[in-house]
Formats: sequence, C-alpha cells, structure tokens
Amino acid sequence: MKRYVKWLVLALSLVVLTAIVSACGGGSNTGSAAENGSGAPANEGKKADKKTYKWFVARGVDSPPAVTVKEIADEFSKTHPEFELVLEGTGDRPSYLQKLRTLIASNEMPAMFDTDPDAYASKLVEKGKLVDMKKLLQDLGKYDAFRPVALQYQQFADGSMYTLPIEYGIEVFWYNIKMFKDLGLEPPKTFDEFMKVSETLKQNGITPIAVDGKDKWPVLRYLAFEPFRMTGNDFIENVKQGKASFKDPAGMAGIKLVHELGTKGYFQQGFSSTDYTAARDLFLAGKTGIYYMGSWETMNFANDKVSEDMKDNIGFFRLPMMEGAKTAENDYFINSGIGVAFNQETFDDTMKEFVKFLLEKYPEAYTKKGQFSPFNYSLDQAQGMPEVFYKIQDEIAKSGSVFAVPWDTRLDPATNELLGNELNALALGAHTPDDFAELMDQAIKENAPKYFK
Repeated sequence: MKRYVKWLVLALSLVVLTAIVSACGGGSNTGSAAENGSGAPANEGKKADKKTYKWFVARGVDSPPAVTVKEIADEFSKTHPEFELVLEGTGDRPSYLQKLRTLIASNEMPAMFDTDPDAYASKLVEKGKLVDMKKLLQDLGKYDAFRPVALQYQQFADGSMYTLPIEYGIEVFWYNIKMFKDLGLEPPKTFDEFMKVSETLKQNGITPIAVDGKDKWPVLRYLAFEPFRMTGNDFIENVKQGKASFKDPAGMAGIKLVHELGTKGYFQQGFSSTDYTAARDLFLAGKTGIYYMGSWETMNFANDKVSEDMKDNIGFFRLPMMEGAKTAENDYFINSGIGVAFNQETFDDTMKEFVKFLLEKYPEAYTKKGQFSPFNYSLDQAQGMPEVFYKIQDEIAKSGSVFAVPWDTRLDPATNELLGNELNALALGAHTPDDFAELMDQAIKENAPKYFK
C-alpha cells in the first residue's frame, strides 16, 4: 500500500510539473520574440502571440521619420494585434554605430536598424543578413513611387539596394536676408563670390558662417564642395581606394577651402566644439550671416518658429559654381538620409505586411509634418504650409539628377575617423594644406587595401 501511495504522489507531481513547465514555456516564447521579432505566428481561433520587432534608430526616436513610422505601426497593430514595433535609439552617431555593431557581433541584430549603404552594410549583404529592398519594393509595386534620387542614394556602387529611404532632403546655404541687404550683398553664385561675401561680413563685425564642428560631417561637406563641382563624385570614388590623391587639383581645392574658411575666421569662434543645435541657434539669433544645412530644418525656419527679427528674413542659395565645373548649378548635396535595413532572419509575413501598409500610409503622414518625402509626393497651397516650406518644395522640384555623396559613407572607417578628427585641425591652422593631403594619402594607403579587398 505504501509503495502504491508513493507512486501515486510521484505521478501527480509529474503532472503538476509538466503543467508548470508548459506555462513557463509559453511566456518565454513571447519574451524571446520581444527581442528578435521571430515569435510563432498566430493560430486561427486562438489569441495571437505578441511579436515585438525592434527598430534600432540612429536618427532619434522623436525625429519626424521615427515618429511617423511609429504612428503607422501602432495603427497597423490595431488590425494585427500580434504585431508591435518598439523603437530604441542611442546618443550620437558614433555611439549608435558602436552599439549596432556590438549587437550584430553578438547575434542580436535588430529586426530593423538604420544604416548607410557603407562598407559595413556591404559586408552584411555579402553574408545574406539583409533583405533585398530593391526587389521587395518591386514586388510590392512601389519602386516607381519613389523619387529616383532617393533610391539612387541608398544604392551600393553596383546598383543593388538594401535600405529603405524614409527621408528626402536637399542641402542649401541659408542666409540672413536683412544682413545681406544692409551690406549690399547678393547671394553668391561662385566660390569667389562666396569668399568675398564672407570677408565683407567679417569686416562689418559679423561672423560669416555658423557651422557644427563637433559632429564633424558639416565641416566635411565644405571639404567636398569644390571636388564635387570639379569632378562630380569621381574624386571621392577614386581617392577612397588610392586611385587618386588628395594632392590632385580636386583634393587640394577642397582642402584649401576648409583651411581658408577656418584660418580667416569665417567660421564662428570655437566652431570645433559647437554642436548641431548651437550652430543653428547662432544663425537664428542673427549672430551669423550664413548657415549650411539640409531642408530637414525648413520648419524650424518658418515664421511661427523664429524671433520677430528673423521673420521673413531667411533665404537660401545653392552650392556655388566655379569655372570649368563638371556638375550643373542644380546639382548639389541631395540625399534620402540614413536608410532602414531589415533583418533577413526576422523578416516574416507579418513584417512584410507591415512594410506594405507603411508604404501606403507614409507619404501623406510624413509630408503633413512639414517634411519632404522620398516618394513622389507634394502638398499644394491649400494645405496652408509655411511659405518657406513651399519654396523648398519648389527647389526640390528643380533639383538635378546628379547629387554629391557624403564622403563619410565612402571612405574606409579608419581613414574616415582620422579625417573627421583632423579636419577641424586643418581649419584651425594646425595642418598646412600640403601636410593634410599627405596625411590623408598615407591613411588611405594603409587602411583602404585591407577594407576594400
């Protein structure tokens, strides 16, 4: 009898233990899915398992693109309760890239993440880690709905495309209209005129140019301006692999421009430690005459966002020309921003349905936030947007088909880091143009062969 009771107790214990393990297994499945977006599909007639997909965001979780995508994702979740999109961002771009690469190296690639079509992304493509975005857009019948430049910007050199554009912008020189008018200045059309305007502003006690030196890329733009006018993108595409030299005419033109702007005091004092917002605020406070930045700042220059002194006082002009320029006046920096890559491993039917839904909803939702869409989509005057919005929208319509590529998406990471660190030193006069050119050539000679092999 005692033996019978003992076996009965043991059997009941196993039943209870099995039930507990089953319950724990269900919860663990949901929790795991929350991390990698690969939860089991919903069963018909049963409550759907929640699948949480992470988007690791470089552009800021409160940026207009991120907010718009999140709003649309929440709307999608109402009819697809098994779907949830969570956003996670981190600090500045270098910190973001470091964390992203750590996640991927740890086999924790997010379901979605921001990346440029750079050399690192190319390595992921080679390993089959990313969704072929060009094929996906074609399959969904949406490829032709985008502005051609928006798609070209996301492409690798071989024309393949693995990132989705969700932004679009042109880059212009914003200027203080009253300041220019009071000094009898016209928006410069050539680099020679640009330097004369800068000198006139300085001679009248006005800091000519506000620039964000802390984030480096705005100063890097100045390095690229004249090489782009002289060669299109040929110079950067060749020099990045050592097929051209920074001592070539195009390279030296860019180097000398940055050196001259800095050493002549045309950038604001302390520019190398000035961040993005501080540089913009200098311009908006009327402390500088010129501020180079993209059209994503347009709504911050609308009359209801600026001081009384700056209302109807902000204009813009294009990248100056130069004699013998290879690119046209309406060719300049145009971009569709950092793209969104999708993890091939977690790209299931639910995510594909979401992307389809997103592409339908995004153009109108994003543009009505005062942004410029990568889609062929625009707002008419009846929408009541600020005047400066319509002026930029018109300029976008006039822009050319050749666009300058950001150099930091083309160079190998080691050279790119060195360039970023030393460029401000060049502008501060710590390097001569010849020494800087030699430094960059040596960096490419050392780093490029290992990276572009």
